[in-house]
Order: sequence, then structure tokens, then C-alpha cells
Amino acid sequence: MRAPFAAALIFLFGFTLITAPSPTADLIKPPSRSEKPAAGEKKLPWLAFDAAAEQAKRENKHMIVDVYTTWCGWCKVMDRQTYGNAQVANYLTQNFVLAKINGESSAEIHWKGKVMTERAFARSVGVTGFPTTYFLKPDADIIGGAPGFIPPDNFIIYAKYVSTRWYEKGSPQEYLKATGQDTPQQQ
Repeated sequence: MRAPFAAALIFLFGFTLITAPSPTADLIKPPSRSEKPAAGEKKLPWLAFDAAAEQAKRENKHMIVDVYTTWCGWCKVMDRQTYGNAQVANYLTQNFVLAKINGESSAEIHWKGKVMTERAFARSVGVTGFPTTYFLKPDADIIGGAPGFIPPDNFIIYAKYVSTRWYEKGSPQEYLKATGQDTPQQQ
């Protein structure tokens, strides 16, 4: 039980190191309050957690769980700039099952044989801020996660790291080195 938890923490820590805020963070566009879709913005097929977990298991696909709140400005930025990015949206649609969890909701979900609220799920997996993105195996075991806004270019790297099952071989940094990619841009 401790080994998977430790692996998830290492994965989370690796994401945090790669996506740590830098002085260029002020270059990211502020949250848009417009309800109009941005040019080229794609809409993703987000599901409730239980439906996503069932589909992921049935289709043997990994899951991405976006833990958000309704008041979170950076959650809206992530929706528009990362999940709305055509390249990211196309890759996720083909390779993942997507779920959203409201980190403050009392709606019930089923996870690992337990019934809990979305809020309790967020607490149990260690969410300390919003947005937080988790990558799960097809059986809903957590691989790892990353807190905060993740720019599209970095997100696609993480998605490929998970969907290709590289996490079974090595760290995100080893994946970057093995695939000849640069370290993700810090935002």
C-alpha cells in the first residue's frame, strides 16, 4: 500500500518541479470572464466521475480527473487555454476518459469500493489548491497529479507520458530525456 502512494507522491513532486511558477508567470493570460468560446477552442467530453471510471475500465483507457471549484479563476484559464487547445483536446479525446470533480461539492462518487463526496475525494488524494489534475490508471488507481495551471505544451507531454505507460519505466524527467524532448517550459 505504501509503495503506490510513494510512487504517486514522487510523480506529483516531479510534476511540481517541472511546472513550478517562474518569473514568466505574468505572461499567462488572466482568466476570461467571457462565455464565448475562444477561436479554435475545443469542447471536451467531460463525464461525472463514476461514469468516467466505468468507461475507463471498459475501454482500458487512462483517466484524467480535473479537480476544480466554481470560483477558481485559474480553473477557468486551464479550461480555456489547456483543455480548449485543439492539440490537447484531440489527444485527450483519443487517449483518455475525462472526469471533473468539484472540490467543494457534496455530490457522492464511488471510488475504490468507498462512497464519498467529491469534497472528500479531493481531500483524500491530497488536493491543496485548484485546479489540480490527476492521472489515473484504467482501474482508477492514481498514477500521480499536478497542482495548478498547466500550459498546453507541458500538458501534452504529461498526457503522452501517461498514455504510453512510460510511468511504468521511469520518471517524467527520464521520459523527456528518452524521447529527446526539452524540459517543459516553466510558467
